[in-house]
Amino acid sequence: MVPLGKGYCDFHFDAVEDYKKLWTAGTVNLKPGLLRISQWTKDFKLLAQEQTHVSLWIRLMELPQEYWRERTLKEIASAIGTPIDIDGPTRNHFFGHYARILVDIDLLKKAYDEVLVERDGFAFMVEIEYEWRPLFCHHCYSIGHNITTCRWLQPQAAKEKMDRGKQPAKQFWFLYL
Repeated sequence: MVPLGKGYCDFHFDAVEDYKKLWTAGTVNLKPGLLRISQWTKDFKLLAQEQTHVSLWIRLMELPQEYWRERTLKEIASAIGTPIDIDGPTRNHFFGHYARILVDIDLLKKAYDEVLVERDGFAFMVEIEYEWRPLFCHHCYSIGHNITTCRWLQPQAAKEKMDRGKQPAKQFWFLYL
């Protein structure tokens, strides 16, 4: 494995069987995080890659105890993204105000604040809280800023911001007598 930067790595395999195993997996759960496998393309440009996925913790608020089984929690969380892991207290059924699940989310998709949970003859809404959500720009598909501060949409504002950060050295005048 050779790290390339920006979260990308180049894998080289000695055996075709190893390559095939990893390739057929598509996505590998590394706990806590996902490794997405994609084929190398000609003229791959690292800085041109769009990263729209992020792993973050969500809370399923005020969920009744009978829904705290791992499979059920992951089914509910799958309405938000791809469930990766469940935290220790939730897994050990330390019932509290919420169940906590690590989910891989595509920031291009709508973020939901609640999910409808249905079973035979009964349905209820579960409130979703995100412990943290990164800034995401829907223009250049970059994590770390939003559309109002995108340097590609507002290059002059970005330049002014950079210029403000570069304070000129203070000048002092001395008069010697």
